[in-house]
Amino acid sequence: MSGSIAHYCQKCLAPNPLGTDFCGRCGTRLMLVVEPTASRFEGGEAAVSTNEHLLERISATENRITRLAERLERSLDLMLRQAQNSSVDRSLVKVLVDVLAEEGLINKERLQQQWAQQCENEAGGQVSNRDEPQAGVSTKERSQARKRTSRRPRR
Repeated sequence: MSGSIAHYCQKCLAPNPLGTDFCGRCGTRLMLVVEPTASRFEGGEAAVSTNEHLLERISATENRITRLAERLERSLDLMLRQAQNSSVDRSLVKVLVDVLAEEGLINKERLQQQWAQQCENEAGGQVSNRDEPQAGVSTKERSQARKRTSRRPRR
């Protein structure tokens, strides 16, 4: 391959001689850069360096776009996995609530009301503290719940 280097491959950045249509390294079709009218009247060396510069800039931009697309794809995969995990977690909590309600350890309706209230508070920027009084739960009920949990043996 003789001739001066005038084209850089936009995919692999390999130098290619003037007049070639495909990259000698990876086989990618080389982009054609239209020469500005003003460069026809300037020195030939300036026109070649401008073309090389434009090809390098385009190649670098394409590489950045490719890396960005790969990152976006990885992010999408992570989001999909997170959604699947959230679905499994939600199913587990539903089953756990049903089992505890069947055993008479919790009041399912009251739990659902408190959960809805907690979500509302958090959405409004009001994160409730565990020790603060909760709507619809008396101090007596909270103390009884604490006693029940403290009596259970820990594994």
